[in-house]
Amino acid sequence: MTARPNIVIIIADDLRADALENPLVRMPHLAALRTDGVTFAQNYAANPVCAPSRMANFTALYPQVNGHRSLYQLLRPHEENLFKILKEDGYDTVMAGKNDLMTTPSLRASFRRRLAGPQSVQLKLMRQRLRPLKLRKKLKMLALAFRLFVVERKSFSSLFGDERLQEFADVLPAARSPYPRGHRLHHSFYFGKVKPASPAAQMEPLIFESAVRWLDSAPRQPFCLYVAATLPHTPYQVEEPYFSMYARAAIPDPIPAQLDDKPHFMRELYAHYELAQLTPEDLRELRATYYGMVAKLDEQVGRVVTALKAQGLYDDSLILFLSDHGDYVGDYGLVEKWPTGFQDNLLRVPLIVKYPANAHAGQRVDGFTQSLDLFPTVLEQAGIQTSYTHFGQSLTSLMEGIAEREAVYAVGGYDPREPQAFESGIQSGDDPLMGHYFEKLKLQQDDSTTVARAAMLRTHEWKLAIRSAGKEELYDLKNDPQELKNLIDDPALQEIRNDLRECLLHWYLRASDNPHWEHERSI
Repeated sequence: MTARPNIVIIIADDLRADALENPLVRMPHLAALRTDGVTFAQNYAANPVCAPSRMANFTALYPQVNGHRSLYQLLRPHEENLFKILKEDGYDTVMAGKNDLMTTPSLRASFRRRLAGPQSVQLKLMRQRLRPLKLRKKLKMLALAFRLFVVERKSFSSLFGDERLQEFADVLPAARSPYPRGHRLHHSFYFGKVKPASPAAQMEPLIFESAVRWLDSAPRQPFCLYVAATLPHTPYQVEEPYFSMYARAAIPDPIPAQLDDKPHFMRELYAHYELAQLTPEDLRELRATYYGMVAKLDEQVGRVVTALKAQGLYDDSLILFLSDHGDYVGDYGLVEKWPTGFQDNLLRVPLIVKYPANAHAGQRVDGFTQSLDLFPTVLEQAGIQTSYTHFGQSLTSLMEGIAEREAVYAVGGYDPREPQAFESGIQSGDDPLMGHYFEKLKLQQDDSTTVARAAMLRTHEWKLAIRSAGKEELYDLKNDPQELKNLIDDPALQEIRNDLRECLLHWYLRASDNPHWEHERSI
């Protein structure tokens, strides 16, 4: 083991922990990584949505501490994060893949180099699609691109809802349901089998290819390579051979849609997406396609591992694989995720750590961990001492029993007084970039109680979710691991409910904010 190990962090997008435990799902590369590393089997995200979860992971601060509870309040340059600390301590920090984490100035302060990401890949694929177009349309689109990106200085995400793009919908990456309005699959996020030449099929290989090429270039050491995957994020779509990899009849039925005692948002989602129309065969189709996306991701992870081995870097590298959160994929009759959904299929996420020299190889840890625990773990392995205060605990200490988490916590949602946090920008289901998200955003705007601020506490036996508006939840996890029966109104459980509320209150008191770590008096 070197004194300063190289670090590789790969984060999946919407990968549930139970996918790794399912013998049906083919993941030979992640299985090999588990053999060489440690599997943290009870690992939980701090938020069920991409950006807040990632910001918690790489700052070790819960999302509410600095107001990072939505997709729009990303990390700013003055805020510390793992990559910035590593860079300042001499690590060559490199990023490939999607952002969902930092503002552009913060990215520049945290990474020495940015490899392929979704926007650069999309631009590359759009250039390929431009070639066969007639010269007049090609020039018109190039002129629009110049106006949008140079004159108006727009980001890709700020183009959602821009009517000027409608004329070029056939050139842009398809993000509208292939099923017409009224079809039972129209709102299911199911796109199905895609062509190998499609942007959806090429995105992930191009992102991971950029990481592999960088590793093949014999990079300066020590380095931290961060690869943020796009799989298995919705829409549910994948090319062959992954699409047909799983027999639909072998897919078990999802958790049933018993929603009478569930929070308001679950029933509204079920109704707005018209999900009652989906047949059991449809739900198995969604799940089989999702598993195909997982298998494709596993293959890409294998490419990075192979490149590390080819350069003789694998054995002494610290490698971490995790996900930001999960996905309903038909459970409770729902699809995708929701900002205040706290079910285990959204919050329990994989975490595999391969230590340098394969220390602790093959171990499984069943005690509670949170993804934000990776922050102190990486710094500990890198030998970096910092006065920065946070809420993470060393995974090594948790694994060895030196420390213990008695519960895990999560927060989500926003209030009507926070319009800056609400998802917006998509004006129609026909939006060429993100039309399939129109109903989701419309529901939040029409009924803000569906995303009202909420918090969750989970112990080994109980789960409590409190909300600023709407139905709260209490589940007996020993007797009801699928969280089917909401016991929040059971008078016999008043003492348990009060004890859990007090626990959650004390956690919120400790984790409500975090002073800047520098101890310097200016008055």
